[in-house]
Amino acid sequence: MAGTLELLAAELGTLSASPEANAILATLAQARAALTKKSAALGGCPVHPLRIVKELQDVVDAHTTMCVDMGGFHIWIARYLHSFRARQLLITNGQQTMGVALPWAIAASLVRPGEKVISVSGDGSFMQSSMELETAVRLKSNIVHVIWVDNMYNMVEIQEVKKYSRRSGVEFGPIDFKAYAESFGAAGFAVRSAEELRSTLRQAMEVEGPAVVAIPVDYSDNPKLMEPLRADYLI
Repeated sequence: MAGTLELLAAELGTLSASPEANAILATLAQARAALTKKSAALGGCPVHPLRIVKELQDVVDAHTTMCVDMGGFHIWIARYLHSFRARQLLITNGQQTMGVALPWAIAASLVRPGEKVISVSGDGSFMQSSMELETAVRLKSNIVHVIWVDNMYNMVEIQEVKKYSRRSGVEFGPIDFKAYAESFGAAGFAVRSAEELRSTLRQAMEVEGPAVVAIPVDYSDNPKLMEPLRADYLI
């Protein structure tokens, strides 16, 4: 693909954007600036997804690899978190690979042993492969696994409500993920408010070996993810 684009670019010569394209880009830039300001101001508990994405953005640099599981959180991340290089943000998107993030992060840490790897899942997808924390601890994988906690399979709920106007069989009980991580020998962190999020993520990033950060998430805006995007209003 890269070679094809280079050959096409060589044939195009110098191009300039049309006034219409420049207007769209300017509108998007203004909307992104407004979204960043809004995200940073979202407080309280549970934490809004945009605030979580904002804080993740601030700890991700060009040397960080992110592995993202399946769930409502993956749409928030795919839509609003910026990546800096090819294969930095790994998402299987529509493949429905629940539970992939943690083992994927372990593999990424083996391929890139000198770099920090962040993996993200919901509580439902995490519990489908959480036994691999033993592997991460044994291999001393340099990963931070972030769990968005809502005690529910939220993506399934969205689709149920959209199709049948009700939800069914998607709730499950609370889990102490801090204690769960520590029982494997990993570092465990439990965020109790948006105001704790930044310092907790930075503390987890300093851990040598695997760390788990559990964040209670407010998914009340998830239905908006199903609506068409507008350039002048991103959420």
